[in-house]
Amino acid sequence: MTQYKHSLQDDIGYWLSRLRMKVHSSFLAKLAKHNIAIPEWRILISLYNKDASNIVELANFIEVDKGAVSRVLDKMELNGLVARQPGKDRRSSIVVLTKKGEGLTPKLAQLAELNEKEFFSGLSEVEKKQLKAILKKLLLHAGIESLGGWFLK
Repeated sequence: MTQYKHSLQDDIGYWLSRLRMKVHSSFLAKLAKHNIAIPEWRILISLYNKDASNIVELANFIEVDKGAVSRVLDKMELNGLVARQPGKDRRSSIVVLTKKGEGLTPKLAQLAELNEKEFFSGLSEVEKKQLKAILKKLLLHAGIESLGGWFLK
């Protein structure tokens, strides 16, 4: 059998995936110490920053389906992190952080910042800008246009 010239380790996607898994698992471990999973974190920070206020907005903002958001919110409600204020139906109800959720979110945000520093402090500010520009270009090329955060800057 002839060996193909292109190797798995020649794929940029392979290395991006490896880095993503490392960054993700590190943050997951930090959150686990507070009994929080990544989907819960995404909802907490989105509500805290007022990026969304109901299931539909949350689903659109964090780009997951409404059913998944609803299931995570059920768990968060049981854990006293969020409360739902009545709307026309369950999906239109307003979701708010409880005092427990409001107190926990800034602590978790500090962990997110720490995780970013752990993985990306090896880059200079110029390199970080270049990386962000390259990522933005790749995401747009892949048809991912709902960019927010530093992509808008």
